[in-house]
Amino acid sequence: MDSARYGTTIVLVNLLVNIVHGAAHLKLHIDLSAAETLFVAIAIVAGPLLAMALLWTRWQRLGFGLLALTMAGSLVFGLYHHFMAMGPDHVGAQVPGFWGTTFVITACLLFLVESVGAFAGVWFLKWGRTPVLRGSSRTRS
Repeated sequence: MDSARYGTTIVLVNLLVNIVHGAAHLKLHIDLSAAETLFVAIAIVAGPLLAMALLWTRWQRLGFGLLALTMAGSLVFGLYHHFMAMGPDHVGAQVPGFWGTTFVITACLLFLVESVGAFAGVWFLKWGRTPVLRGSSRTRS
């Protein structure tokens, strides 16, 4: 079940980065609206955790579909709020210092992890196996 391990790793790394990013939000007093908070709770936190659980069951394909969907949704949400829309949630609006830097770094890491998560979800949903890198001696599982 290499694919379940990859998916689980992506979800746990995403969760860890989201926890640190959330702490930066709190320290910097960057509040979310009620709708944004609901989206974060369902699509960014609960959705990937449910997807991860499904990866270890007979509903693995559903898990990868949910992983792709939630990571893509999180990616679009973060791309808009952190990099496009000017406001307190934009990376360019952060003050110098530990928490401002933490916010910017974790926003960039979220973009990276969510991109990988969306890609991996689609990859495993479509092909159902671990990709083999050129030059690798590993075989497909």
